Amino acid sequence: MIRWPKSLRSALSSGARRALDPHANHRGYTHLTLGALSRYLAHTSRRHFLKLAAAAVVLTPRWLRAETRMNDACGPPPPPPPAQASGAEGLPPLPLPATPQRRDEKKNPPRPPVIAVKIKNGTVRDWATDLNDLNNLLVWMRATLGVNFTYDQKRLSQINLEAADVPVLYRTGHYEFEFSPTQRQRLRAYLLRGGMIIFDACCGREAFVKSARHEIHQILPDYPLKPIGVDHPVFNCYYQDTGNVRFTPWSRQQNPALRSPGPSRIEGVEVACRMAVVLAPHDLSCGWDLHTHQIPECTYIHSDSALRIGTNLLAYATATRDLSTSASESKAFVDADPVKTDKFRVGQIVHDGDWNPDPVGLRNLLDTVAGTSALKLSFEVEPIPVDAKQLSRFPFIYMTGHESFNWNKDQTATMRRYLTNGGFLFVDACCGRQAFDQSFRKAMSRVLSPLPGASGKLHPINAKHPLLTTFYQIDKVAYTQAAQHRNPERLRHDIPPLLTTQIGGRTAVVYSPFALNVGWRLHPVPYAVGYDAKSALQLGVNTVMHALSQ
Repeated sequence: MIRWPKSLRSALSSGARRALDPHANHRGYTHLTLGALSRYLAHTSRRHFLKLAAAAVVLTPRWLRAETRMNDACGPPPPPPPAQASGAEGLPPLPLPATPQRRDEKKNPPRPPVIAVKIKNGTVRDWATDLNDLNNLLVWMRATLGVNFTYDQKRLSQINLEAADVPVLYRTGHYEFEFSPTQRQRLRAYLLRGGMIIFDACCGREAFVKSARHEIHQILPDYPLKPIGVDHPVFNCYYQDTGNVRFTPWSRQQNPALRSPGPSRIEGVEVACRMAVVLAPHDLSCGWDLHTHQIPECTYIHSDSALRIGTNLLAYATATRDLSTSASESKAFVDADPVKTDKFRVGQIVHDGDWNPDPVGLRNLLDTVAGTSALKLSFEVEPIPVDAKQLSRFPFIYMTGHESFNWNKDQTATMRRYLTNGGFLFVDACCGRQAFDQSFRKAMSRVLSPLPGASGKLHPINAKHPLLTTFYQIDKVAYTQAAQHRNPERLRHDIPPLLTTQIGGRTAVVYSPFALNVGWRLHPVPYAVGYDAKSALQLGVNTVMHALSQ
């Protein structure tokens, strides 16, 4: 064993203590250490110096040995991505001479497609402390899903956000950050075209979380950032129930409010029935990098939960990236006429959940009603609160949403009077979400319970209900793949699971716990629990025609 001479131990003692302090000024320590070494080596032998140098390689702190000095970096750097190979015969670049590659020589396989780009921002102490995060996640996906992807690391200015080949942007870090106005505009356009951004607070750093929330609001001020429900497809599209996670023991010790297993507390922004932004305030990247730390006030999701969430996020992003439709691209009614006198106004209920998750669906339905029926009407949709004066203007109102909502006593009484006085309420749970379904059933129970004719409930329709024959003769309906997967028993019958309430001998409420509006938009919505486009449009047209005929 090599014994450090007393003179050198004394010279290095204070510097060594500083090296173990993560908050120390390491540059000052470096100068102190190198000065002590130079003074000692001036009086030592060459042989003894070589022994000391060998030991120093092992004992020197990792931050000093690394090519780029980082805090909390764990694991080896990711392997280089495979070289891109074309189908043509490989030839070296000019100038010659060079030996062309023979046909029987082995070529490198083509590089897999890029699924995510990790944003380089600031210093490597911030964005690159988890060197192997995306690499490990993609290795996990290769083993579990049988898919092969790769990733890039670039500064935001180097990423072609206008291209259609960047499904996911990934931004992780510890510290505060800020995008420029130009970058925000580019990111907004990227998100509205179908991209996804994942923000991950490495080590659960609050400074990063605060900056991410601010930037998300600046980029998408018209779409709220909210906790993602555990029934959302991002938590169930491949692995089931990943919204309930395991936190590391250290995290639970630092934050007693965290349960394990418990809600992930991951937040998101949904655009047109597609999760466009994900913010993980508790660390996912260290879980992907297969390590954890015990840093005061820092929180981590356990690796097994983190890898499953990451797999679901990337699988979801690739399946839904073509869904996004901005408001400017929404289809207009073919028969819209601002001066037409026989205009039929539809009120859409505004509530404290996400009341308008898909602005395209209802418009397409009303367009279909106008184009296929003999009605000479021009339809117009207007957002309205649950207010007596507002509701009285509309004989037909529509309501949808993904998340839970709440009506107070006044709103409950107002809706009761509206339905009693002849109003018609048409509702569906967008994407078949459980949170909205539970809230609506609870709200309607309070609305209907005092009414003697309604019995305080919503009742399933039977095969003779006018909703199945008013315009289209509907003998059987078809469902989305997600609906068939989640509810095989409920869908064995040909009668659609619509619920209604009769008040005074007429239909006052029609509710579909399975999504109708995602079918009305005429483009498949992956993971939506609902009807296919044909069945959704037929049921929607029949409901509107039935309401008008009463």
